[in-house]
This record gives sequence, structure tokens and C-alpha cells, in this order.
Amino acid sequence: MTDAIPRLSFENSDPRVQELLKPVVERLDYFGEYFQVVGNNPEALLKFMEYTGAVKAPLDLKKNELLALVSCARCGGDYERIQHERLSLNSGFSRDWIGELTGEIIPAESQLDATEQKLRDLAIAVIDGGDATAALQAVIGDLGAEQALAAVLQIARFQMMCAICKVFAMKLPVPSIFEEE
Repeated sequence: MTDAIPRLSFENSDPRVQELLKPVVERLDYFGEYFQVVGNNPEALLKFMEYTGAVKAPLDLKKNELLALVSCARCGGDYERIQHERLSLNSGFSRDWIGELTGEIIPAESQLDATEQKLRDLAIAVIDGGDATAALQAVIGDLGAEQALAAVLQIARFQMMCAICKVFAMKLPVPSIFEEE
């Protein structure tokens, strides 16, 4: 039952959570449901945010966003996918690039470079539960072991986030960038 765990307002959240998330809330102009729910366990949320920073660090923004978009689209995690569509667009990535990764656009010519295609293939292999060995080896060949591991950890992190968002039937106060056209 999704109502069994309350949604906290930003003001009713643990002061440490408020301090950590204030820049995020100001950037988004809302306190997302993910934080409203997971904020009921402030220690876990704070550690999760610390983990997030550590996992993202070896990868640049574009690689992190690619993994977010593919993973969330593949998992059916609309809540996170929409947030990352918006972040990607605001970060200067093209609508076609975003659409190719989410399946919203099938471009005549791929917008992905060879390494991005390998990262996408890795995310799909991990999420679909197939043998990801060859896809992982391809990413290691391009990016090295540290970034390849970071990619796998990011994919798993997004799988977890999508599962939480589904369990609590979370909805965003903003639409997909592909619904705004």
C-alpha cells in the first residue's frame, strides 16, 4: 500500500536532508516524491546520496545521463526517466540523442558514438538479465575497469530507484519533454 509510508514535505524532513537537498529543490523547483518517501529513513537517504556521488564520479555527465535514460526507459521507470530527460536537455544534449536512448525517437542516423552505443548495450544486457559479459568487456576496452564498474553500479542504482518509484506509484509534477511538443 503506497499510502502506508507518508510523503514528507521539505519543511518536515530531517534538517540534514533539507541541507543536502536544498540546491536540488531550488534547481527543480519542487521536492520530488522520491525524497518525500525515502526521507522517512533520513540516514538511508543521506548514505544513498553519498553513494550516488561516489558511483557517478568516474563518469562524465553525458555517460551518467546515457545510463540513466536507457536504464529508466528499459525498467519502465517514468519518474526517473522524465527527470533525466529534462536534466539532459538542460545540459545541452539534443532531443534526438535523448529520444534515441529512451526509444521516443528512432533517428535515421544514430546520435550515439561507438562508446555510447557500448554503454547502451551494457545497460540493456544488465537490465534484461542476459549475459552481459561481452557488453562489459566492450566497455572495459573503451573506458577501462573503473569506469566500466561505475557504469554497472549506475545501472543497478537506477534499477533500484525505478523499483522504489513503481512500488510507491510516484508521479512527477512535470511531463516528459516529448509530451510538451
